[in-house]
Amino acid sequence: MKKVIFIPAKLLEYKKIKVAAYCRVSSLNKIQRESLEWQMKYYTNMISKNPDWILAGVFYDVGKSGLRIKGRTGLDKMLKKASRGKMDYILVKSISRLSRDTVDVLKIIRDLRERGINMHFENENLDSIKLENELEITLRSMLAQEESNNTSENIQWGFQRKFEKGDIFTKYKNFMGYTCVDEEIVIVGRGALTSIT
Repeated sequence: MKKVIFIPAKLLEYKKIKVAAYCRVSSLNKIQRESLEWQMKYYTNMISKNPDWILAGVFYDVGKSGLRIKGRTGLDKMLKKASRGKMDYILVKSISRLSRDTVDVLKIIRDLRERGINMHFENENLDSIKLENELEITLRSMLAQEESNNTSENIQWGFQRKFEKGDIFTKYKNFMGYTCVDEEIVIVGRGALTSIT
């Protein structure tokens, strides 16, 4: 008779997912600050209330352009923490909140994918870990980049028209060494004001 050896099955250890979130607003005005506060509370509550998740942090940047990732300390801190294995899953409101530069978006999601970290874009309902989603993420990122470029061109066009008309920017009346008198910029002299027009 053959001898049967019973080998008990190994149970997989239940492991909670370390989840982080990233938020960005492009200006410091009141509405944007309130939006940032709301986003941070929303993600903190969402992650904390999920019994399968551990809060790995809510990272943010304020007043930083979506076209550049350089100088975004919140994003940099999050990506460094991710590279050390401190998170498994990252939530972002939309692709444009991560970056409006297609190359940067692809570099970030590919780097995270190599580490087995998923970035979920809520508005688009896309997971970066799925290779088949990369084309759609690329296309949506390109649209966000083009929208940002168009907005910038329109603003510059408006400034150019104002300069051509000789209009000054009433919002910017206090220049170092100059003052605004009767809608005219004048040099602040030692004794008297000298007109520059």
